[in-house]
Amino acid sequence: MDAAAYAKFLEALGHKVVATSSAYWYDANRFFFLSAPPHLEYRPSAAEVREVFRQRRCLGVRFATPLASHGKLSFQIVCDNRAYGLEALSGNVRSKVRRGLKRCTVAPVDFSVIATAGRKAHADTLARQDRESGLDGERWDRFWQAAAATPGFEGWAAWTGENLAAFLVSVNVGDSVEFMVARSCSDDLGAYPNNALIYTVTEEMLVRRGVREITFGLEALEPVEALDQFKFGMGFRARPIRQRIVFRPWLASVLRLSSVRAMVRHYCVRHAQEAVFWRKAEGLLRFAEEGGW
Repeated sequence: MDAAAYAKFLEALGHKVVATSSAYWYDANRFFFLSAPPHLEYRPSAAEVREVFRQRRCLGVRFATPLASHGKLSFQIVCDNRAYGLEALSGNVRSKVRRGLKRCTVAPVDFSVIATAGRKAHADTLARQDRESGLDGERWDRFWQAAAATPGFEGWAAWTGENLAAFLVSVNVGDSVEFMVARSCSDDLGAYPNNALIYTVTEEMLVRRGVREITFGLEALEPVEALDQFKFGMGFRARPIRQRIVFRPWLASVLRLSSVRAMVRHYCVRHAQEAVFWRKAEGLLRFAEEGGW
């Protein structure tokens, strides 16, 4: 698929999308727009950013940009090892992968199956990671219907007997693949379904299909060290990029005042345990500050 098809998929989910000359933008939440696909690097002009602000009520935009550009020094989690295999992993992770492959059956799966059998894996993962769901209620079914109707989307699952222990959604974008959604059941973690699933699909994409690169996402706004370490253990690495946060001009002017930033940061930290929103808000402020506004 290309960026236009990716944006159409987001629209099918109910997201608001804005198209500018070099990028598509969607409401990652009700206050901020993110470039789409998020893992691509962009250099939008100031006029493009103003166009997003003109069309939509939002507080700012976020996007990945090349190292030579302006923004916070950041990273994207990728794997581009065309010789990917068990030997690329540490001894401890190799052992987990082998046990996972022995205890689980990994194979492609229809999205209709995940829609029915994957609910527990989805709920369990969000609970373990203390995250909020963007796929509640009707949006859950809408996601799988849109994925099935969009070229480039593939579903994968690790089964323990008849139980769907883990699932993964991969998206082919140009010559790269994005691992978009990965979920697993807490009761089945002892069978190492995540290790078996990620290993199998990564090897399929890089070695058998010859994909240039797999991305597992950008550096997160909130602390997710444990998740990142799992990905690094599976043979992924942190490829340096920059991330840019651009607030609306009036908001940027206010936030440049150190006293205001301190007050906002204190409020975000105080309420961080109540909602993911405040953890992400603190991250946006930190990324903008470290990126030089």
